[in-house]
Amino acid sequence: MNSRERFLTALGGGRPDRTPLAYVSAMTTVELQHASGCFLPEAHLDPRQLVRLCVASHELLGFDAVTFIQNYFNEPAALGCSLNWGSCEQLPVYTSHPWKAVEDARIPADLLDRRPVSTYLQAIHLAKQKYGQEMAILGKVMGPFSMAQVMLGVQEVMLGLIDEPGRIKHFLRICLEVLVRCANAQFESGADALAIGEGGAGANMLSPQMYSEFLLEVHQEMIRRIQGPTIMHICGDITPRLGSLRRLGLDCFNFDWAIEPRLMKEKSHGTFSVMGNINTTDLLTGSPESIEVQVFAALEAGVNIISPGCAVSPKCPNRNIAAMAAAINKWF
Repeated sequence: MNSRERFLTALGGGRPDRTPLAYVSAMTTVELQHASGCFLPEAHLDPRQLVRLCVASHELLGFDAVTFIQNYFNEPAALGCSLNWGSCEQLPVYTSHPWKAVEDARIPADLLDRRPVSTYLQAIHLAKQKYGQEMAILGKVMGPFSMAQVMLGVQEVMLGLIDEPGRIKHFLRICLEVLVRCANAQFESGADALAIGEGGAGANMLSPQMYSEFLLEVHQEMIRRIQGPTIMHICGDITPRLGSLRRLGLDCFNFDWAIEPRLMKEKSHGTFSVMGNINTTDLLTGSPESIEVQVFAALEAGVNIISPGCAVSPKCPNRNIAAMAAAINKWF
């Protein structure tokens, strides 16, 4: 099997020749930037640089599937959210909340032509043309709850769930429409699978009851309307909500290091594959030997795809990331 075949087999719950290595959250180290000659923040808005930078994780670090979108704020940026695009050592952060009133939440007719959405669509297209036969090409969008937090502000959303639930549900609906449109455009551009980054809906934000009331049906509709395989990521220990994942219709769940691999595998009940969950703090500050221990534990538990548990710091040393691929190969 080549990398693409290996990843897609595992994504669908099958048995590849070995467990694949992939990532869906941000993972662009300073060392990879120097190796590729493509640097952040410029690469966020240059599709050719973005492709060269991202493919380095396949060529140099052994990843079988690569996401060609390196931040989760593209859709808000296209809708007028101000961003600090960061540096080679810092990922982008949003600096404004453009939605104030209900009428502010509009979907522009030229959404897909606006940067940086147009940038990542071009990058996926270029990556598919050049590398699409050898490795899996991954896209990504924000989750609707996370996007609402960016567009409105976290406090506005969380208080609104109590004080003005109908208003928040309206904004979630607009976010859903934006994200489905962008997701399907990525599949049309050549993506093999797509990540939904719902970090803002972590355990510290929503109880199981609030998740069921406000977000479960939104996630179900989103996944139903996206025209390709989906991988959802939610930050933190969402153990009390793991049972609801089986109702979403997703293909794979990328779980955080805070969830024990055996428990995650058990809770999936074979209804979706699981991807994770190497501790990103250890990837930054630990040793290759400590990474190997975690990879072995995930493999022993039957994790379908090895990956970091969340976003990886650009300051992470390549040797620790490469240790994931080395551990997989050693295991098999």
